[in-house]
Amino acid sequence: MKTFSLISAASALVVAGTAAIAQPAPPPPGGPGGPAPRPPMTRADFDSLTDARVAAIQAGLKLTPDQQKLWSPVEQALRANAGDRAQRMEQRRERGAPPAPRPDFMQQIEQRADWTTKAAASATALSTAMKPFWASLDDRQKRLLPILMRPEAAMRGRGGHRGHGPEHGGPRGHGMQR
Repeated sequence: MKTFSLISAASALVVAGTAAIAQPAPPPPGGPGGPAPRPPMTRADFDSLTDARVAAIQAGLKLTPDQQKLWSPVEQALRANAGDRAQRMEQRRERGAPPAPRPDFMQQIEQRADWTTKAAASATALSTAMKPFWASLDDRQKRLLPILMRPEAAMRGRGGHRGHGPEHGGPRGHGMQR
């Protein structure tokens, strides 16, 4: 009798599982065509996210009053980098409408040289602003600052970055990303 009960219970579970698998999938959110596409970020959206990232860095570091005085130039450099990225994003969006012809080799070299010069100037400005601030941080803050400035790297569990190029803040990434 015990065996019959076990077989009956197992059969009931198999039938229930089969019925659950055979159910039609619920319609995707946003209607039959799937989720509605997310509208592109505006400059105001980008600025709001920059404000939030700057505030998160400050809150995470728990700055002392002396460190807060040294933070202002760092914040200005981070905001300048974010503004440059927002401008590049807007330019890409404007160029994206009509298909642009691929630049020839010489134009590619010139574009790369221009981008590298801008990225170097941006990294130098951040480095110059960061140096006195970094010297004022304790070991815990020094460990947290790179993570707070690059949260997507911390979520992946390693110190890397997603990519290279101007849309990612430079060859090694600098400033606030995304």
